[in-house]
Amino acid sequence: MRIVIAALLASLVCFLWGFVSWMVLGWHENGMHGFHEEEAMAEMISKNAQAGHGIYVLPFMEHAAQDALPEEKQAVQDKYQKARAEGPYVYAVVRPGKSAFSMGSNMIAGVVRSFFAALLLAGFLNITTLPYMARVAACAAAGLFAGLVADVPMWTWFETPTRDLMVSMVDHVIEWTFAGLVLGALVGKDPTAAHDRNH
Repeated sequence: MRIVIAALLASLVCFLWGFVSWMVLGWHENGMHGFHEEEAMAEMISKNAQAGHGIYVLPFMEHAAQDALPEEKQAVQDKYQKARAEGPYVYAVVRPGKSAFSMGSNMIAGVVRSFFAALLLAGFLNITTLPYMARVAACAAAGLFAGLVADVPMWTWFETPTRDLMVSMVDHVIEWTFAGLVLGALVGKDPTAAHDRNH
């Protein structure tokens, strides 16, 4: 029960930090940009996103037919490499049609996300014997880990701007440091004198 309570409190801390990060600091939105002639762009996207809601890439990597000659396969590869190098390059989530947007539902989903993440960390801390600040540091390291496994691959392969990569990673670390202040206070064990002698 202590682990669940700790995770609930930590998830609320994450929610509050998310509000500060997105609504007060605005450092995420500062890296976002709109298109000129937005209505024309919206019409063009809706017309050409034939697969419906999904991830779209421009240029798209076409695959040559299996029975294509080696030079034909190379030509397809060269065409793609040239188009990507010269630009424009786009990696985007596209929803061409209508969709009901609910801020309330999204906020609830965000808290649920934070709760389960905090629950995993609380379970880990519960079996550790570490000083309080080391438990907090472990949570901060978890935030850094999240950035390394989720954000850096997008920078490596899909050209996330370096500025946005750094903001996202710092955001993770701050979020889980704050959560760690709560989790570390409620779960985990401090080393005892006997423990220190054994190590």
